[in-house]
Amino acid sequence: MLMALHTGNFFAKAKNLNQATNILLRCQSTVAMVDHGSTQTKQKAKPLCEMPSPPGWPIVGHLPLMMKNENKVKMDKMFERLREDHGDIYRIYVPGQGNMVIIFRPEDVKAMYAGDGKMPKLPGFDMISFIRKTSMKDRYTTAGLINNTEDWYEVRHKVQQDMMRPKSALYYLTEMEEIAIELADKIQEVKGKDGMLDPYALVQEYALEAVGCVFMGARLGALKGVGDGKQLIEILTKLMAITMDLIFLPKLLAPFLPIYKKFVKYQEEAFDICKKHVDEAIAKVKDTDDTVIAKLVRKCGKDSAIPLIMGIDALQVGIDTTGTSAAFLLYHLADNPDKQELLYQEICDIIGPDGKMTESALAKMKYMKACQIESQRILPAAFGTGRRAETDIVIAGYQIPKGTSVIRVGSTSSNDPTSFPNPEKFLPERWLRGCPERHSAHSFANIPWGHGARACIGQRFAKLELYVLMVKLVQRYRMEYTGDKVETVTHLVSMPDKPINIKFIKR
Repeated sequence: MLMALHTGNFFAKAKNLNQATNILLRCQSTVAMVDHGSTQTKQKAKPLCEMPSPPGWPIVGHLPLMMKNENKVKMDKMFERLREDHGDIYRIYVPGQGNMVIIFRPEDVKAMYAGDGKMPKLPGFDMISFIRKTSMKDRYTTAGLINNTEDWYEVRHKVQQDMMRPKSALYYLTEMEEIAIELADKIQEVKGKDGMLDPYALVQEYALEAVGCVFMGARLGALKGVGDGKQLIEILTKLMAITMDLIFLPKLLAPFLPIYKKFVKYQEEAFDICKKHVDEAIAKVKDTDDTVIAKLVRKCGKDSAIPLIMGIDALQVGIDTTGTSAAFLLYHLADNPDKQELLYQEICDIIGPDGKMTESALAKMKYMKACQIESQRILPAAFGTGRRAETDIVIAGYQIPKGTSVIRVGSTSSNDPTSFPNPEKFLPERWLRGCPERHSAHSFANIPWGHGARACIGQRFAKLELYVLMVKLVQRYRMEYTGDKVETVTHLVSMPDKPINIKFIKR
C-alpha cells in the first residue's frame, strides 16, 4: 500500500476519492448549526467541504505533510505557509484525527471557545487517556487532567479552587526564591571562563525543583544533578521526543508499535518515582498545613488518587513548559539590554539589589510582569491549542460539524502585526497601562495559558516561578546575547531551535 501511494495510477484516482470525501462532508455538515458569537446566519454558512484545503493524498490525507521531519519540528511555520496559500481558515485531514480546521484570527478563536460546554475536549488528549485506561490502568485509577472523559471534570472540579487561588502559589514564595538562588549559584559555578552559558538545561532543572517542592513536597535534587531529579529529567526528555508522533497514531494500531511501548515504559518509570515522593508527603500532612498537597488531601481524602495524579500531571506538563518559557525569557532580556536595565531599576527601587522577594513587592513589579507576558507573546511554549467541537458550530462563515477538531495557531496570532505593530520587537511597554505603546489588540490575540475551563490550571505557580527566576538572576547578573535570532522547534512543547549562549556578567 505504501508503495502504491507513490504511483501515478494512484494519483489518478485521487480526484474521484476527493469528490467522494466532499460528498460525505456535505452530509456531515447539517444546516442546523449553532452559530456562536458571529453574525452569519445558519442558512448562509458554507459546508465544511467548501473550506479551502491543501492538496492531500487519498486515504491518508495530509498525514505525509504533517509527518515530514521539517514540518514536525516547525509545525507553526508549516501552518503559516499554508495560511498564505489558503487563507485565515482551512482544513486538513489526518487518519485517526479526522478533519482538523486551522484558525488564526482572534475573532475565530473566540468563536471556537464560545462552543465550550461542561467538558471541553482537547485534540490529542485521547491517546493519553487511552494509555492510562488500558496499558497503565493498574497505576491510574483516575486519568487525571490530561484526558477528555468524566474523570477530567471530576478532578478539575475538586482541585480548581485551590489551584487557581493566588494565595496558593504565593505560599511557596520563599521556597521558590531559595530554588532560584540555587540556580543563580549554579550558573556561577558552571559558566565558562568567558561567562558564556546556555541556560536551557538549568532552567529545566529549576522548573523540576519548583514542581517537586509544590506538588510532591520534596526537593528532588535536579539542580544538584543527583537522585530522582536527574532521572526524571532524563525520562521526560525521552518522552518529549516521541509524544507528538504517538498522538497521531490510530488507537487500535498503537499498542503494537515500539514507540507506544517505549512511551508506556517511560511513563511507568516517572509515575513510580513521583508516587514515592507524593506518598511520603501525604503521610506527613497535618490539619494545619496550607500546602497544595494538604489542601488536596483535605478536599479529596487521603485514599484518593487525585493528589498523586495531580503531582504527575504537573511534572509532565509543567517542567517543559515552564523551562522553555524561562529560557525564552532570559534570551529576550539578554538580547534587549535596555529593557533588562529598566527591569533591574524596578527591582532595585522596590527591594534593592540584594533584597528578598515579598508578596507586597511582587505586587508592585509591573514591568517585571510585563516582560514575562511579552516574552510569551513572541515565543510561547506551545504554538497553539484546540478544541473538538461539542456541537455543530459556525466559524468564519463555515459549518463545523460536531466532533471536528479546531486548532488555534496561537503563535501566529500573537505575532500578527495587525494586532501587535512591530511584533518581532520585545516591547514590555505593550502591557503597561498609560504607556503610548500600550496595545489595543483583541483579547483573544494572545492567550498563552489557554482559555476557559481548560486554561492551564497551574498557571499561577508557573508565573511565580518565572517572576522569581527573573528577579534573582537580574539582581545577580547582567546578561548579554549576541547570537542569531532564536526561534522554536515544535514538539508537544516548543523548545529553542538553537543554543541560547548568554554571557552572564556578575553585577
